[in-house]
Amino acid sequence: MATPKDHRIALTVIAGVSLFSIISCIVVFIILMAYNSHRVNIPLIKITLSIQSVHAIALVITLLLNDINIRTELLCSTLRYVLYCCYLTSIFLCCAITIHLWLVITRRKLNQTRRNERWYYIISFTFAILLSAALAVIPNSAYRIPNRCLIAVVPSRQYLGIRWGLYYSWFIIASAISILCMLSVLSSARKLTHTTHLRGRSFQSSTEAYRNAVNARANSKRLRSLVFYTIAYPLISFICNFPQLILELLSTVLEKELDALRLVSSLLLYSEGLFLALAFFFYPAVQHSIRDINNSAVQCWVVEQEEFWRLKKNEMKCAQNARILGDEPSISMMDQRDIKKFTSWKGRFYHWVLMRTSEGKRASIL
Repeated sequence: MATPKDHRIALTVIAGVSLFSIISCIVVFIILMAYNSHRVNIPLIKITLSIQSVHAIALVITLLLNDINIRTELLCSTLRYVLYCCYLTSIFLCCAITIHLWLVITRRKLNQTRRNERWYYIISFTFAILLSAALAVIPNSAYRIPNRCLIAVVPSRQYLGIRWGLYYSWFIIASAISILCMLSVLSSARKLTHTTHLRGRSFQSSTEAYRNAVNARANSKRLRSLVFYTIAYPLISFICNFPQLILELLSTVLEKELDALRLVSSLLLYSEGLFLALAFFFYPAVQHSIRDINNSAVQCWVVEQEEFWRLKKNEMKCAQNARILGDEPSISMMDQRDIKKFTSWKGRFYHWVLMRTSEGKRASIL
């Protein structure tokens, strides 16, 4: 039988894994922005990185609250409501993703989406800060709790009413807006990717028709992957936050502790960062950017380096033959920068790492 200490350790491990995944996403995004910014410098990816950034802050606070016994009520209250602010911001930004895709695909207002990009962040952060501040200034007597550092295992009706008015109701509103936008986007995407031939007209195959058909299939595949990725974030947010809502509601109505449901809801809430990170790495623009960087690295550190060593080997062979025949050795045609780059430990290390990838193995046998 697992003890509460075991549950706390499991939650800490899950939170740590999620935090590591989010940090990995942020590091990968910075690298992609440095080397391939034209693919990833788009509103959709920047919004998702903002969601993961606030989740990273939330997970750090969660680890502090779980592993450190904080007795100062002011510090504990501040950390807890910064945590609420982060979760509310992520909920509103997930809603902003679906609104963005609704404007792009359903309404087809590309210029308006570029102008509205800053408002996604302004509105989300403003609402989250105001609602969290309202939760913070309400006195303990209204919550029916003696100390803000204490967690209400069985919330009172007043406590639940405040939480519903300032937290869960906005989560439901944002989720409802996301669902409506998702349904509209799915309907529009189906119309854009569904093509039929006109009745009563004979279809004649031609090069132009074939090219149009190929482009239509490619565009439909790209659009479906974009729609799937955009819907994934609001769904992950809803699935990971909804059990917490049900937990507080059932605990108040039944007036008893629900340890199993509390553990499941906490696991899902702490795992949200991990799921968001997986969705980020499945996004086509991220995968294409990583592939482009990998291809460029293979071109430099595998193809060009092996060509360098072939030339160097030929020069050494020619110099040896010249010494045997008593002739003057020929002047090296290799650039000194290439010699320094490819003979250094860094060049050899990059070559060794890239040769373990599928693209590096393919390039080495060309």
